[in-house]
Amino acid sequence: MATATIGMENRLKPSWIVSARADILWFSVGGAASAYIFWALWKFTHIPLLLLVGIWAVIFDETHGFATISRTYLDAEERKRHGKWLWGSLAFFFAIGPIIFLFKLGDWLELATVIWGYYHVFKQHYGFMMMYKKKNRDFLPQDMRLDKVFFAVAFYFPFLTYPLHSKEGAALLPFPIPARLAAGYEDTLLFVVILATLAYLVRQVQKWRQGLDLNWPKQLLFAAAIPVNYVLFRSAMPLLGVYAAVTIFHNVQYHRLVWFYNQNKYGKDPEAARKFGLATLVNARWMTYVAAAALYATIFDLVPRYVLRDGVGLMNIGMRNHIIFYFFAAPGLLHYWIDGHIWKVRSDPSLRTYLQL
Repeated sequence: MATATIGMENRLKPSWIVSARADILWFSVGGAASAYIFWALWKFTHIPLLLLVGIWAVIFDETHGFATISRTYLDAEERKRHGKWLWGSLAFFFAIGPIIFLFKLGDWLELATVIWGYYHVFKQHYGFMMMYKKKNRDFLPQDMRLDKVFFAVAFYFPFLTYPLHSKEGAALLPFPIPARLAAGYEDTLLFVVILATLAYLVRQVQKWRQGLDLNWPKQLLFAAAIPVNYVLFRSAMPLLGVYAAVTIFHNVQYHRLVWFYNQNKYGKDPEAARKFGLATLVNARWMTYVAAAALYATIFDLVPRYVLRDGVGLMNIGMRNHIIFYFFAAPGLLHYWIDGHIWKVRSDPSLRTYLQL
C-alpha cells in the first residue's frame, strides 16, 4: 500500500528540466509542432521549398550553431580548459573542404553530412531522455536498457529505410540495393521495431500496475520525437526539406536548452564578466544573444547564398560554387563534432550544476 501511494504521488509530480511549460513548449510538443508546421507549409501552400529551407537555415539552424560557439570559443574559461582541442578542431574542419574538393569527394561529403546530421539529432533527443531519467530517478536497470533500445530502434527505422522509398535517398548510396535484399532488410528492421515497441508497452503497463512512476516527461518526449520522423521520411518531400524539417525540432530544443544554461552560468554570477569574458557579454541577455546569432547566420548563410545566387552547394557544378560550399560547410561539421563533446553530463560536474541536474 505504501509503495502504491508513493507511486501515485510521483505520477502527479513529474520533474522537468526547466519547467513543465517550457519543456513542453520547447523540448517536446512545441519542437515537434515546428517540424509539422514546416511540412504542412510545403504540402498545403505554394511557398517554394527553397524559400522555406532558406528561412530555416538562417533563423534556426545557423543561429543554433552560433549557440555552441558562444559557450565554447567565446568563453575564456572553456578556452583555458579545452583551448588546444577547440582550435585544433576548427583548423581540421576548415581544412576538410579544400581536401574534399581536390580529391572530388563531394558526394561522400553529402552522404556523410546526412548520416552525421541525423545521428546528431538522435543524440540530442537521447540526451533529453537521459536528463528526464535523471530528473525523475528512472534508474531501474531493465528500464535503462529498454528505454535506450526502444528509442534508438524506433527513431532510426524511418531513416534507415528511407532510401527504399525515395529515389533521391537511394541516389545518395554508393551502390544500388537489389529489390529482394531491400525487402528482406526492411522486413527485418520492421520486425525489430514491432518487437521493441511491444516490449516497451508491456513494461509500461507492468510499471503502472506496480504503482511505479512512468516518467511522463520522458513519455512525452518519445511521443513527440518518434512519430515526426515517420511522417517526414514517408512524405515525398525532397530530401533538402526533410533534412530541414527534422532538424528544426532539434534547433528549437537546442536554443532553449542553451539559454537555460546561459542564464545559470552567465546571468547569475557577478564575477562572470571577469571569468568568462566575451561569452558573458553575448549570453547574459537575450537581446545580445539574438543579435550575435543573427550576425553569425548572416556571415555563414546569407553571404554564401548571395554569392551563389542560383543555388546552394552540390546542386551547382561550377568550381567556384563548390569551393564556396566546402568552405561554408565547415561550421556545420564543426558544430556536430564540438556539440558531441560539450554536453557530457556524467563526466562534467559544472555542466550538471548549470543544467540544475
